[in-house]
Amino acid sequence: MKGSVFIGNIFPVPDKESAERKIREIRQRFHDATHNCFAYRMDEAEFRYSDDGEPSGTAGRPILSMIDKYELCNVLLLVTRYFGGTKLGTGGLARAYSGCAKAVIREAVIKRKPNYLTMRVFYSFDLINKVQHAVQRYGGRIKEDATADGMEAFIRVLPSRWEALKQELITTTGGRIEFAENKQS
Repeated sequence: MKGSVFIGNIFPVPDKESAERKIREIRQRFHDATHNCFAYRMDEAEFRYSDDGEPSGTAGRPILSMIDKYELCNVLLLVTRYFGGTKLGTGGLARAYSGCAKAVIREAVIKRKPNYLTMRVFYSFDLINKVQHAVQRYGGRIKEDATADGMEAFIRVLPSRWEALKQELITTTGGRIEFAENKQS
């Protein structure tokens, strides 16, 4: 882009320490680059990004935005820039870094491994449609079985959506839903 060269690399990383180690490796490998900007996300709460000398908010944050747009976790994405002599401005830099990140993600082989929370619930037959609708709104999956007393269901949902879905189920059913123990799956 206007003489600059942007090189993107994406890596699966099991934890923060692995991400930091890989960042050091890439910085050594591209030691002559003008900037080695990156973002990584381990889960919803643990992430980090760096503009590595670019104007604040023009590199690391746009890279992280692409990671989030594609709902990736346990991933590190680095964009190395060799300056080509023409300044791009803050908007141009943000577009260049997010564009490179997007291209790298689209070319990568992504292994989806969602970390779902599974909840076991019980409710009466007359609440089937309300429960199914609520689960669908939060992007969850439901497996229901009829029992002599009503429905037993296993609902899988992303942990970030659990509390909101639980509150909606309580509200929608007028509190006539029973929750059993939750587990990660």
